[in-house]
Amino acid sequence: MFQAADPESLLDYLTPSRVAVVAIAIPAAWAVIRGATLGLGFLGKSVPRARFFFSRLVPFVSASVWFIVAFVILSMLAPTRETFLAGIGSIAIALGLGAQDLIKNVLGGIVVLTDRPFQLKDRVRIGDAYGEIDHIGLRSIKLITPEGDRVTVPNVDILTSQVFNANSGVPASKVVTDIFLPFHVDTDEAQRVGREAAFASPYVLVSKPVVVVIADQFQDSPYVRVRIMAYVHDHHFEQEMQSDITVRAKQEFARRGMLSFEP
Repeated sequence: MFQAADPESLLDYLTPSRVAVVAIAIPAAWAVIRGATLGLGFLGKSVPRARFFFSRLVPFVSASVWFIVAFVILSMLAPTRETFLAGIGSIAIALGLGAQDLIKNVLGGIVVLTDRPFQLKDRVRIGDAYGEIDHIGLRSIKLITPEGDRVTVPNVDILTSQVFNANSGVPASKVVTDIFLPFHVDTDEAQRVGREAAFASPYVLVSKPVVVVIADQFQDSPYVRVRIMAYVHDHHFEQEMQSDITVRAKQEFARRGMLSFEP
């Protein structure tokens, strides 16, 4: 068992300079992280091809700074090595008893940083949430939906949910566009129109394949689903490309009289 420190020696140890260092450490850490985030973001905008590399560094910088600050604060407040270890043990017990959810989220954050199922600026689907990763923290991740909403997902949910990554660290990503036609249409012609609509879009990455899949569906009555799968050159234009393909394809289907549900 550790012996309790002498209150008088402890007060002598906690000098104004040590207390000042501890008081300054946390806002200084926040400032360093904020500055590093802004700096890496500026580098990403200056070198667009490397923006995913710079965004990948942000969570590691944040976690490293907070770890160093926590270590420094504990070292400054502990007069002896035994007190330091006892403090670590007390914190661990307190966290284990009163902050189990926080611990699970922190462990999930460590898994995200090491396993890297996604990185900043990736387009992902986690459960019902879909959007671009905007922030990766030790407690949660935040993403921006295509509608502009910001969604917070606790890291523990990432450990227990399937994560779908649309682009995995590169600008290009797959865009899926569904168009529904009457059951009696010529499916070969529908495939050709869907393929032409995709290749005609200014957003398409022509070096990637375009796949058109035809499937029979039924809801109240039979119909045909035309699924056009193509790659957008930058995932920021995902919705624009999906809308563009839809407009082009439907205009051509209408011109050919393929939208009428009357045989």
